[in-house]
Amino acid sequence: MKKFTQLHPISKDLTIKISILKSMMYCGVLWGLYHQGWAIKSENNDFIFPFWLNSIQAHRYAKIHWPNYSPRKITPKDFEEALLPTLTRLNVTPALFNSSTRKFKLSTLQMRQFFFSSHNFVAA
Repeated sequence: MKKFTQLHPISKDLTIKISILKSMMYCGVLWGLYHQGWAIKSENNDFIFPFWLNSIQAHRYAKIHWPNYSPRKITPKDFEEALLPTLTRLNVTPALFNSSTRKFKLSTLQMRQFFFSSHNFVAA
């Protein structure tokens, strides 16, 4: 049996990420911004697809950054048929945004697993 000689506290960043992941797996609904297509932003030579766990946060962000866009629920069908192929083809990184503009980047595979696998999805 291995003995621990010293324990180190978990970093604040890791604690936040674990909390976000737990929330993500149980929310069942995601929101993006939409206006004749989904909003994608450019950031430091990368392209990011922002999404939120609730429509209020998405609306607040849109009001400041994309006034012509409105929050729209991302359905499993939207994700599989439109978003996933586009994000993959254009090498766009999905990122969960929250009210404090903190971002949590995911791969498209992680996004599918956390939100759109059949055992996680809860109809709203």
